[in-house]
Amino acid sequence: MNDSIKRAGWTAAVAALLFMGAPAVLAQPADGPRTEAMPRAAPSALVGRIVSIDPIRTRPKGSGVGAVAGGVVGGVIGNKVFGGTAATVIGAAGGAVAGNNLERNHKEGVAGYRVNVRLDNGHNRTFTESQVGRLRVGDRVRVRNGRLQRI
Repeated sequence: MNDSIKRAGWTAAVAALLFMGAPAVLAQPADGPRTEAMPRAAPSALVGRIVSIDPIRTRPKGSGVGAVAGGVVGGVIGNKVFGGTAATVIGAAGGAVAGNNLERNHKEGVAGYRVNVRLDNGHNRTFTESQVGRLRVGDRVRVRNGRLQRI
């Protein structure tokens, strides 16, 4: 065979191999090939860091026990200190209000928690959780189905 024919055959073969392999090379990510075992990066709108956890406080209505006890104590103090019917009535009213507030403050509870998250994309989101479990300020979290999950 002629050398120019051999050279042309080799050139065509190399060009065909390069052309066939080019799509696979072009499809590779810039940082190298990705395998199925490698985790994919989560979208930045779904990943972030907890910046605060605030309790949602409830203040129930008073049962009346505090108001009655406060009214009695206020009436006695008003009568003993200032004397007279007006002082007794004013002391009883003030004591009832104070007693009712003391009772309500004592029974204050936590209905849930507001968890504020700074997402990786720069946005802030607030989630309402009934319990925070192991979540702490500074934890990295992922949003999955509207709920927070530690990562």
